[in-house]
Amino acid sequence: MRINFAIYIVLFFAFAKIGTAQTTAFTEEDVAGIYVYDHGNKLFDDGNGGKTKINYKVTLSPDGTFEYHNFRQLENQPKEHWYGKGTWTFKGKTVYFTATAADIDEKYMLDFNNSKARFFKKSARSKSAKEQPTYIQFFASEYKVAIGKKLFKTNE
Repeated sequence: MRINFAIYIVLFFAFAKIGTAQTTAFTEEDVAGIYVYDHGNKLFDDGNGGKTKINYKVTLSPDGTFEYHNFRQLENQPKEHWYGKGTWTFKGKTVYFTATAADIDEKYMLDFNNSKARFFKKSARSKSAKEQPTYIQFFASEYKVAIGKKLFKTNE
């Protein structure tokens, strides 16, 4: 009888703890900011014997809007720019991007609807002295160029 009572007590506290546990310690204020994938003036081999310069930038505004900028310059070619905009939300450790038809125009031609990025930040509870930058990494998007890119937060 005492064992059954003890089991019930343990199960009660276990479920109580699970019900009040936080899914993430991060807030939308932690996520908002400017994220870049920038190699400065470093040139990359474009696979055709030429060199290319590439930069990506995402600005996540505190008001829930975002702007995306992709820059590329192939060797001996004019600069190319692609833009996207819309709204973003944060749940768990995932940043969700949405865009409506009103967000797409002549300048903002990229459609980030249904795009998702994982948010990475060193936990405040971490005792490690190792420097760990904050970044987002796209893992789902109809704009395939963004998938897999790590964009590091610049304004911390």
